[in-house]
Amino acid sequence: MPAILSAEQITKSYVIGDRQIAVLDDVSFDVQPGEFVVIMGSSGSGKSTLLSVLSGLDQPSRGRIRIDGVDVTDWSEDRLAPIRNSTFGFVFQSFHLVPSLNALENVAFPAELRGDKDARTRARTLLERVGLGG
Repeated sequence: MPAILSAEQITKSYVIGDRQIAVLDDVSFDVQPGEFVVIMGSSGSGKSTLLSVLSGLDQPSRGRIRIDGVDVTDWSEDRLAPIRNSTFGFVFQSFHLVPSLNALENVAFPAELRGDKDARTRARTLLERVGLGG
């Protein structure tokens, strides 16, 4: 069985002025089905950059990303968006909420995009579970 997520020799560099800064340098790992992974490090160590590259929100400067054995490194945003909506999720440092929606609508929104008819009911249950129901 292939890894559900593979990072192969991932490098991510940024050019600042006349300098090239490597934030990620030859990072490789696999995540197997059922495995729980935590990415830890000090501020500025590249955690958010790694997550952005793994999810396709940003492109690596070098290396490959595979999801369920399929190389998605060069996929377009249109091909990656459904995978981010259905296959894995992130908890970001900053809130990525739609300002015009209330809490229930923001929680239900991704499931509604998938056509989930029970999205609002499930969102209400989740909000109640964390003390935000009303």
